[in-house]
Amino acid sequence: LTKLGVSAEKLMGSAWQFTPRTIDLNRGIQLHEPHPDGTVHATLSRRYDRRLARAYGWHGGMFKLK
Repeated sequence: LTKLGVSAEKLMGSAWQFTPRTIDLNRGIQLHEPHPDGTVHATLSRRYDRRLARAYGWHGGMFKLK
């Protein structure tokens, strides 16, 4: 998200606040990092997908895997 113009701020615990800086979005979003191993599994990936879709209208087809 930081490459898209959104700043990332570590909050308490596993929470991260992403706040738009250089792109025109109305609000920020909080996501929790996966634990204990830090791997984003399919279930969590789908949850992030739904949250980003509701907040910004983004969908998976807008992104490319490297």
